[in-house]
Formats: sequence, structure tokens, C-alpha cells
Amino acid sequence: MRSALRPGLHLAALWGLAVAQPLFDVLGEDAEFFAVRDSTRWDILAFAVGIVLIPPATILGLEALVGLIDRRVARALHLTAVAALAGLLVLQAATDVADRSSLVLVPAAALAGVAAAFLYARYAPVRSLLTVLSVAPIFFLVVFLFSSPVKTLVLEREPEPLVHGASSQTPVVVVIFDEISTTSLLDEAGAIDVERYPSFAALARDSTWFRNAATVDAWTVNAVPAILTGLYPEHGRLPVFSEHPDNLFTLLGGSHRLEISESLTQLCPHDLCPGVGRPPFPRRMESLLSDVAVLYPHLVLPNDLRRQLPSVTDTWGAFLESSHERTRRRINAFGDFLASLEGDRPPLAFAHVMLPHLPWEFLPSGRRYAGGDLPGFEIGGWNDDEFLVQQGYQRYLLQLGFADRLLGDLVGRLRASGLYDRALLVVTADHGVSFRPGERRRAFRDSNLDDVAFTPLLVKRPGQEASRVVDDPVQTIDILPTIADVLGVEIPWQVDGTSLFEEREAEPFLFVGDEGRFTADPQALAARREESLRRQVALFGDGLYGIGPNPGLLDRRLDELTVRPLGTAHAELDQAEALEAVDLAAEEIPARLTGTISGGANAPRSLAVALGGRIVAVARSYPAGGEERFSVLVPEFSLRQGANRVELLWVRPGPVLVRL
Repeated sequence: MRSALRPGLHLAALWGLAVAQPLFDVLGEDAEFFAVRDSTRWDILAFAVGIVLIPPATILGLEALVGLIDRRVARALHLTAVAALAGLLVLQAATDVADRSSLVLVPAAALAGVAAAFLYARYAPVRSLLTVLSVAPIFFLVVFLFSSPVKTLVLEREPEPLVHGASSQTPVVVVIFDEISTTSLLDEAGAIDVERYPSFAALARDSTWFRNAATVDAWTVNAVPAILTGLYPEHGRLPVFSEHPDNLFTLLGGSHRLEISESLTQLCPHDLCPGVGRPPFPRRMESLLSDVAVLYPHLVLPNDLRRQLPSVTDTWGAFLESSHERTRRRINAFGDFLASLEGDRPPLAFAHVMLPHLPWEFLPSGRRYAGGDLPGFEIGGWNDDEFLVQQGYQRYLLQLGFADRLLGDLVGRLRASGLYDRALLVVTADHGVSFRPGERRRAFRDSNLDDVAFTPLLVKRPGQEASRVVDDPVQTIDILPTIADVLGVEIPWQVDGTSLFEEREAEPFLFVGDEGRFTADPQALAARREESLRRQVALFGDGLYGIGPNPGLLDRRLDELTVRPLGTAHAELDQAEALEAVDLAAEEIPARLTGTISGGANAPRSLAVALGGRIVAVARSYPAGGEERFSVLVPEFSLRQGANRVELLWVRPGPVLVRL
């Protein structure tokens, strides 16, 4: 027993340093990883203790079993484990300090691991050092559970909800879309674009549109609680009920039937929202461990290998889900929410809809295309390739059209159930989104503030039929006081916001950013939004498919142009098979064309796409992973049932088109 103890301690020390500590370091600071999946304290404890003890114990047990057959093989197995863990430790350290290819770092780390195993086997001081370091995993565990932000979830019990009484019987429906910038909804006159977004425009005709409404925070886990509490957010506070016990759900929980669909927050207490149940413990742990298994390689592998892994930046979990599975789950949740809008007791119906948030893969019709990767988008922001950023903008606007369709479904459901005229309906978004080369997509920056800050806010009061536009600067913390004002309910806690229907003095916007609170002048920000709108109209005023070089080629027939035959350049189309048998009634159609180009020139090169002999899109290739790639969206109406002939053309000066 004693002979196995020291090798076990050595494995525990190496495992703790190479695996447990990097995971604890990241997850300890991002406790939202556990909060948004509604992990219990026992889930977190089981995960943390298990990640420290079970893997090294398993390796040690395997060594013991092998040792019953051949002690030399067991010894070799132990040294192999030492080499592998030491190599992982070296690889992580090398990746952190040098952005080198895996062809360099992985072999170097492997050699370092072998050398470490040799030193371990040969020299007793090395083994003694690992014996001393065997206490490190326990230290990492204690820090993670009791000194990181995770301690809130581990130590604090969910308090009994203090349900406040309300005499109002008015139905309340609150829908928060995710990532809608007000600018993206507007036409060149500054009105809601009725052609692209008919449902938003129709709701505005029955509602009060607060045209200069702004969020208070750029991150969902802070912005949504601010809406639900009427309080400015504090970064570091988790989006859970124990951190926000006074909120819309407890305010109306005593008088209204709660139908709640939260996506990334857990502010509705389980006592009030029993239908929002947790999956069984085995399923919760399976989901947690599968996500951790994807997260860990992102922490230790070189950048070129990380790019081949599933993304861990687009969502808080379900990293192995395909983009289609993720969006399908979001749509199903919205469908369940619509189905809940019935019953005798007046509802408080709340839904945070994770659309049009990426992955962007839906067309306004409701059909989807193979979204997959997002060229031009890197962790947190956009690269400097202007065309790729514009294409991201294009894909977002197309999916915003689908979100508009969902809003139409909501209004239709409310009308069918008889709730529409009687209800207080609030439609907004948690924050906006920005599309500027070299800039962040979401985080508040001076260069993108008007994109991210301004969000739609439509409030339809019970019985309201006439439209009204209010240009006073307001913020999303005013939504909860507005609901209380319309219902005649007194809020029993101090809020930062005020009712949208009360007289107010003009004040600067107050935002909570990553580096603290700051203010902005609403008029100056609105003027900047006008500039952003002009940029959007210049890009998409004539349609969503006019981006890219040589837009004058659009809708031209190939027999009207100079087209040269095949040369040395060659293209491989990823969707070639799908285009042989297009089913326009299917849920997915090949409206996005991707592939590679070789020969003739280096990226980037100007391209045109022809369907049925007519140019329907223009694009530009881009370098990626040592290849020249292209990505282009074609209009849905350009595809035909059955076989489709697609021609990809290289546009040379003149213009002269060369078939690829």
C-alpha cells in the first residue's frame, strides 16, 4: 500500500498542475459557466472533487492491475503517464508564451515530457519535489471552491422567495431578443423597415416606440438581470436568483401565473417556476464533463490546433452541439413559450429569445443554410477583412428577418388567445451588435458604442391602438418600473430606473463596461447612429446581396459579358452534391456556397457567382489555414427545384470573367 502511495501522489501532483489548475483558473473566474446551466452546489462539488481525484486514481488503479501481471510493464505505464502529464504542462506553458505552430510546440513538449520522465526515474530529488507538490491539487480545489466567484454558487443557499402581492389582473408579456442593434431595424428615413421587418413595424403601429432606448450593459448575463430588477448591473454578480432576489418574477409571482423561458439567466426561483426543472444529475454531469473536455484543449493547445476545435466563445455550454442543434433548441424553447400563453389566471409571460444571436444560419423565410464557420470573426471581434465583416453583417440581417418572423408568431398567438388587446406587451433586446473591421462585436468601445448601446424598445399598453414615437433617451433599467407603473404596483425595493411614461429630465446615458461605469451624451450618440445608418444603407439599401467587389455585375447574364474558358485556376465547391438535387420545401437549402480555390493567383481575388447563367452574387476569396477559400450567400429565389448549375468566376480587370 505504501509503495503505491508515493507514485499516486506524484500522479496527483502532475495531474493537478497540468489539468485541474488550468480548468479551475478559467472556470473559477467564469462562474457563469455553472450559473447559466443551473448547476447545483453538489454538481460543482462533484465536478471539482472528481476532477482532482478520479483521473489520477484511475491511472494508479490501472497500474496496479497491470502490476499483478508484470511489474516492469506497470513501471513503464507509470513513466508514460508522468511523461504525458509533464508534456501537457510544458505545452501549455509554451503556448502561453509563444504563438508557434503545433509542428514545433507539440514535438518539443513531447521531448520535454520524455526528459522529465527520465529525470523522475533517475533522480530521487525530482520524485521528492513531486511528493511535496502533491498538496497542490488540494490547494487548487480549496481556492476554486471557496476563494473564486464560484463560492457564491457553492456556499450561498437559494433564499426563500419574498413574493410581493399585486392586485392587478393585467396580463404581462415581456420578450427580450438577443443582439439587436436599433440601427439594423431602420430604413433610410429612420423608421422601422416595413419590408424587411414587417412584424416589428406592425407592432410599432400599436405601441409606443422608444426610438432612443439604450441598454446598460453589453453582456447578456448582466443586461438581462438589469431589465428584470430595474438596477444597474454589477460585474461579478452572477445571473441567479440568490444574487437578484428582488426581480420581476417575485414582484408579480403572487398575482400572475408565471410562464418563464430564461436562456442564460436563472432569476426565477424554483419555488415559483417549478416547470423550469433541472435534468437528472447523471445528465447534468454528462453535459458538464463533455463541455469541459472541449474547453481543456483550448487551454493547452497551440492556436493552429485550437482553430480546429468546436468553439467555446459563442455560448456558455453545449460546445459539441452543431450550430443547427443549437438554433433548433432555441426555436423549440420559443415554441414551448408560445404554447404556454393560455389559461385562466393572468400570465406573466417572459422569454429571452437567443436570436438573432449567432450562429447566423437562418433566412427570413425560416429556411436555413449550412452556417458553420464565420469567416472574419475571431475571438470577441472582427478581423480587418472588410468584405468578410460585411458578409457577417449580411448574415446577421438575414437572421434578424427570421427573428421578425418569430415576433409575428408571438403576436399571432397573443391575438388567437385573446391576450393581445388586454396585455401589457414589452419587446426589447438585451444589447446591440457591431460590424466594424478590427473592432469588437459586442464589448463597449468608443468606436462601436452606438451600435452596441441602442436597442429596440416597444411597449404596447393594454387597449392601446395608436402608435407613438418617443425620442427621449431611456434605458432598459426603466422597463421594470414601467411595468409596475402600468399595473399600479408599488415596487418594494429601491430601483435605479423610472417609468417610461413619467416626466423625466434629460440625463446622460450611464453604461456599465468591463472597466467600470461611464456616461455618454445621448444626442451625440444618436448623431453617430445616423452615421451608422448611412453606412448600413450604403451597404444594403438596394438589397442584402449587393455586397462585395464589382456589384455592377449583379443580375447580368454571362452571355452579355466577356467570359474566358477554364485556365490554371480551379475551384472545389463544398455544396456540389447538394446543388444536384435542391429541395425548396426542405428546411435547409444550399444558399451559402463555400469552397477552396487553387492556382492562378494568390488570395484575395474578386469572384462572381452565376446561377442559371445569371450573376446573383459577388464576393472575394480569403486566406485561411494555408488555403484560399471563398464564402458567398446567394439569394433564396435564385435557386431552383432539382439540379442547379452554379458557375464560379474569377473577375479580372476589364471586367473579364474567368471560369473556375
